[in-house]
Amino acid sequence: MPKRLRISLASKCQLMFGAAVVLILTAALAVVALRMQALVQRGPNQRAQDFAQWWLADEIKFGGELNEIQQDAGGLPPGVSKAVSLISKDRFDHQAETDPFFAQAVELFQTRPASWELFTPDQDAQKQTYYRYARAIRKSDLARVQGGLAGGFKPAVGTSALTDPLEMVLLIHLRDEDAPKQRTLNIIYLVTAGLISGLLAIATFWFITTRIILSPVRLLHGYAAKVSQGDMNIRSDINTGDEFQNLSDMFNTMLENLKSNQDQLSSINKSLDLKLGELAESNVALYEANKIKGEFLANVSHELRTPLNSIIGFAEVLGEALAGRDDPKDEKRRRYAANIITSSRRLLDLINDLLDLAKIEAGRMELRVGPASISDTLEGLLNLIKPLAEKHGITLKQKHQPNLPTVHTDAGKLQQILFNFLANAVKFTPPQGTVSVEAHLTHNPNAGVPSDGTDPTHIRISVHDSGPGIPDEDQKRIFEKFVQLDPGVTKEHGGTGLGLTISLELADLLQGEITLDSSPGKGATFNLTIPLTLTEPTTQLMPQAASSSNPRTPR
Repeated sequence: MPKRLRISLASKCQLMFGAAVVLILTAALAVVALRMQALVQRGPNQRAQDFAQWWLADEIKFGGELNEIQQDAGGLPPGVSKAVSLISKDRFDHQAETDPFFAQAVELFQTRPASWELFTPDQDAQKQTYYRYARAIRKSDLARVQGGLAGGFKPAVGTSALTDPLEMVLLIHLRDEDAPKQRTLNIIYLVTAGLISGLLAIATFWFITTRIILSPVRLLHGYAAKVSQGDMNIRSDINTGDEFQNLSDMFNTMLENLKSNQDQLSSINKSLDLKLGELAESNVALYEANKIKGEFLANVSHELRTPLNSIIGFAEVLGEALAGRDDPKDEKRRRYAANIITSSRRLLDLINDLLDLAKIEAGRMELRVGPASISDTLEGLLNLIKPLAEKHGITLKQKHQPNLPTVHTDAGKLQQILFNFLANAVKFTPPQGTVSVEAHLTHNPNAGVPSDGTDPTHIRISVHDSGPGIPDEDQKRIFEKFVQLDPGVTKEHGGTGLGLTISLELADLLQGEITLDSSPGKGATFNLTIPLTLTEPTTQLMPQAASSSNPRTPR
């Protein structure tokens, strides 16, 4: 877009006022010029009328009748200022064939009976201006003259060309030597008056715009320029008693408010600088704490899990050694060994959960992307959870679309999420209940179903149980850390309340999402939707804590 031409306010005012002065003076002087020219033209016309009236009256006075006395010569000889001709209608019509003036007079007098004179300027052979005047003399005029009526050469009113035909025409050629001079003087006076008036008007407008309008504007512009350069202590001093003074006062008020706000901002900036220093120190402390936390995780991973694995191993060996003995004391020892194994495994699962959650929050969880078969994964998980389900009399069902494609994702993370779903479903399903697993292809849940009919890009795995269900107000709480809705079930089966929290974080790492469909008395359905191909996997710094082929007990 082209830039508009920038013109200063002073230039705009001067241009507009100058143009206004020129237009106003031109319009006013044009009216005066036209009127003066009309007055100059009217003088010869009036003299021709007066002379015609006098001549006709004089002819009647001394002769009593009108006779043709002279033929029109078509102009005035040099040095002659006036000539009179009285021509009959026939001769007048004959002259009209060659002279435009006569033709115009014939047309006027014959078509308009109320018209009785014609006056026009003309030029002779020497290009000098003279005036031609034609006076109509009709039949009624001659009748009044023959009757001795004085002043009978005024047009008859209410007559027509048929009842009052044209009889004669009085022609007067008149030269007015003063008319050109008058016109020239009029032009000189008008131009002089226009120039003087224009100069006075321009000078007056210039004084008004410069001293009354532009001067305060320039002062305000100067003050604003200094403020833009950073001088907030300057104040406007305009005492004109009008809107400019009000604008100056508002400008000063605005500067005072800006100065006050600037002082407040300066004070706030100083406080922010102190806070920033404190935050910097806190960040250094947090960095050190995070470093210590990382070292702690590395040490705990080895120092806690290694002794627990040893305890579990020795307890299993002890249980196997006591398996073939029938002594009542050995039965008690076997029960103690089983309790040691169960408690150690729960403690190991708790440690693994805490370590996984810490790694996820620290962004150190590693993704190992590879091909995975959904049908094989579901079959393996069902076989793994089957002993626990049979122990409580729960039926496991599997349903999925045939020929599901191979997904490219982290198989270990996927198994861990689904195992948590299955374990929770078995844990909260009453005896003789049912837990079912379904899998089918779908589209991106965030983008909706495309209208072009493209192939599905995601897979959805659902785990449904016939348990008591989850109320609406608790469906978000169960994904929070350490939240357990039924302490009695947790006390019986164990758990820390971290399983669903970790599953939600792992689903986000797999670029998927978890949804829950449940209502009291109708069971619960946990849905996991992941893409068929994991794009741009995030590789973390710390290796995965647990084996992907051995999902742990849910929490």
